[in-house]
Amino acid sequence: MSAKHALLGLLLDRSAYPYELADRLQARLGPAWEINSGQVYQTIRRMAADGLIEQVDGPAEGRTDRHIFAITERGASEFERWFGDTTEAARLARRPLLVKITLAGPARLKDALAQIDVYERDCAERIKELARERERVPESQGLQVRADHVLLRLGLSADIFQLEAELRWARHAHEMVCWLLDREAIWPSGRDRADASGQESKDRRAAREELFARMAARHLR
Repeated sequence: MSAKHALLGLLLDRSAYPYELADRLQARLGPAWEINSGQVYQTIRRMAADGLIEQVDGPAEGRTDRHIFAITERGASEFERWFGDTTEAARLARRPLLVKITLAGPARLKDALAQIDVYERDCAERIKELARERERVPESQGLQVRADHVLLRLGLSADIFQLEAELRWARHAHEMVCWLLDREAIWPSGRDRADASGQESKDRRAAREELFARMAARHLR
């Protein structure tokens, strides 16, 4: 999702200064949506140029951070168009750490294991931080509820669940790499990597398939 549509949604509520929009965005959606002031001002200028928003507090002085902006009819229509579109299907994550592990080779596999350990600790710490932040959001009680509080807790829960899944994956990666370090594994040679055809000998292919089969069998136990 682009910052443009998030800001348009906030401006549907009320007009605001650009720096106020940045604060409201994080307050409504949680720390994962932190946006720096430079990105906000750049997006505001682009939205104004496209006629999606307009300045409503007097003549421009070249400082977008000092003026109040409101959404235009065109901006409201763009938000409704975006909201009506089908949400993107679930996508698989492209983990940079997984790329490092895959391309580490035998010489760097222990270094990759150390990076997995760092990633595990970071995931665990972030989970604790977000859990504390979620606890600080008041829970709705009684007949009247604060919708913004309920939805903020929902957003924080989404971030926590995602990090918990990442932590499980990191622990699994740690186990697999440790297991691989204890085996006489067959690694692609430089000649294999340079082979444009990508063909492997039958013996090497069979050995690789046997290795993966043993890894899969261990994971299923």
